[in-house]
Parts: sequence; C-alpha cells; structure tokens
Amino acid sequence: MDHFMDEHCHSDLLYSSRDLSSFCLKIHTAKSKVEIAKILHGYNLSEEAFTDGFPDLAKTVQDLPDDASITS
Repeated sequence: MDHFMDEHCHSDLLYSSRDLSSFCLKIHTAKSKVEIAKILHGYNLSEEAFTDGFPDLAKTVQDLPDDASITS
C-alpha cells in the first residue's frame, strides 16, 4: 500500500480504495498542472482540498510545468 493511502487524506468524495487508487494513479501520471486541474475538477476537489487532504501528492505535482506543451 502506498504511503499516501495511510495518511488521513481520504476525501469524502473518494469512497473506495479503487477510487483512491485511480485518483492517485492519474495524479502521478499527469504531465502538467493543467492536467492536474482537470483531474481535480473531475473528482470535484478544489486545489485547497487536494493540498490539505493529499499533501504528499501535492508535493509531487509542484514541479510539473504549467502546460504539457512546455518542454524543459
């Protein structure tokens, strides 16, 4: 089990472990902050709720580019 699943981070909107796993996978595979925003919108989570409820995931997306079309 991933460490972020052990945190007190379970949003009321993510009821099952399947939902939580799917959400975490989508966040980890996102290529940009724009994509993250779309994922959060799809799960009806605000950026604040995401940051508060999933601090480890929030840290992983901090360094993503704003837009996937931007190259390093």
